[in-house]
Amino acid sequence: MDLHWETITPLMRQVLAAVGRSELCPDFYLAGGTALALQLGHRRSVDLDFFSEHDEVRPEMHQRALRALSSFAPQVVEQAWGNLVLLLGDLRAGFFGYGYPLIAPTIEAEGVPLASLADIGLMKLDAIATRASRKDFCDLYLIAQSIPLRALLDMAPAKYPTVRDFEAMIVRQLAYFERADLEPPLDALLPLDWAEVKGFFRTWARLLGQSWLA
Repeated sequence: MDLHWETITPLMRQVLAAVGRSELCPDFYLAGGTALALQLGHRRSVDLDFFSEHDEVRPEMHQRALRALSSFAPQVVEQAWGNLVLLLGDLRAGFFGYGYPLIAPTIEAEGVPLASLADIGLMKLDAIATRASRKDFCDLYLIAQSIPLRALLDMAPAKYPTVRDFEAMIVRQLAYFERADLEPPLDALLPLDWAEVKGFFRTWARLLGQSWLA
């Protein structure tokens, strides 16, 4: 698969390659907006979010990350049992214990596994349930052009086997745009109309709500 390197900065690619050469892989994979942008080329992204299928990032993993990225003079922004957030110049790089499995094969970028569209889509649904940001709605809208929202929701039990009523939790947030409306537009590389994105999710919120009431 040809990746869209134009969506990230040279520094981001250098950091990605450093992680790919290190002992952090395959314990961590790249997900979030950057992993999606590399695959779809729809927008520029400004940070790197690495996730683990374990629900913790142990102290020894913190040290591995600091060693792997030592040439970038990392500054620790946040350090806890479950995550590590670093600042590398003006780049934020996070290592997070996510605790849920990947359900589809990854692809590789500079030696780092990239989460699939299906996994990123489900993680975006999970994010919308808690923060409902503009970038999450826009990213999920574009994923839904390849994987219908209904199909994504049907995959949720495999991704989140311990989460009860995942779909019901999502339905309540799919048409909540108060926070997202206040956020700036994305640095888009492909045409993306915010009103169209909101209309798409309002329609799906209504359809899913009706199915729950049926």
